[in-house]
Amino acid sequence: MIPLNAQGVSALASTALTAVRQEYPHWLGQEVHADTTLLHPRQLSPSFYGCYDWHSAVHSHWFLIRALNRGVPEPLAEATISVLDEHLSDERLAAELAFFAGPSGTTNERPYGWAWLIMLHAECQAIEDERHQRWARALEPLATLFSGRLDDYFGGRLQFPIRSGTHGNTAFSLRLVIAAARRRGDDPTTAGLAGAARRMYGDSHVLQWDGAASGDAFLTPELAEAALMADVLPADEFAGWLDAALPDPARVAWAPPDFSPDGADPGTVHLEGLLVSRAWCLDAVAKALPSAHPVAARARNAAATHVTRAALIKPADGFGRSHWMPTFLLYLDEQLRA
Repeated sequence: MIPLNAQGVSALASTALTAVRQEYPHWLGQEVHADTTLLHPRQLSPSFYGCYDWHSAVHSHWFLIRALNRGVPEPLAEATISVLDEHLSDERLAAELAFFAGPSGTTNERPYGWAWLIMLHAECQAIEDERHQRWARALEPLATLFSGRLDDYFGGRLQFPIRSGTHGNTAFSLRLVIAAARRRGDDPTTAGLAGAARRMYGDSHVLQWDGAASGDAFLTPELAEAALMADVLPADEFAGWLDAALPDPARVAWAPPDFSPDGADPGTVHLEGLLVSRAWCLDAVAKALPSAHPVAARARNAAATHVTRAALIKPADGFGRSHWMPTFLLYLDEQLRA
């Protein structure tokens, strides 16, 4: 499946299009302040009620925009546009804004879901036709709210980075919002976020690269951190950062974790995402290093091994995969092409 051809993108788009309209099963992560705030997913989040959870619904909409722009067959394109027109309307997004501007939304989905919403908005902004610009305008109030909050969060409110292997990981979300700022051509925001990355991750210290995978992880914290720094540091500076973080590269195998796939178990499905994210992180490291650097070839070969394993994932096989895996596979494909 990887690299993705037009048929592969269309197959993933069909999967994502079904998922964004599937309300149940649903995981609600919400700080409740009154009985009246206990609502069904479609009432609480009229734009992003599908895909099992809010953040997956958001990034699946980003996926659908990217799939449209890469090209899908006309009937699928028409169905996708119809759903995007419905979900990304002014009225529905105003309800999303009302939740996140209220007491239950001050930290809900921070930072992962917020970062993907900013990515979705930036993608719509970048396409200069009436349809994308209409979606961008509808998304703008929510994206502005999240951007301001994340500028404050990454800029100093968060005193230490979060090095988890799941949604709280700050390196991956910071990488997403930097990519969104670059997509918009917003140099001041890009510079400010790059400065936040340096503040949180720029110190020279050895990272624990060779630890066993966590059973519910879809990110390797060390690799997410390295991919972020590969994005924000000049090549020579990144090589120096990596030399301090990985002083003995021969000790690190970067082999894919060995596990038995189980689409019915959310934690095990996360491990399939781990294969995908490790591939794009290793690819980012390899591309950022001089070809003669001792880590470059190791990272490149490890990325290829992970891509081979990731290509065996069946993203449409069960809602545990289909509600989020298309995004990760498309994101990997675009990272490899960059």
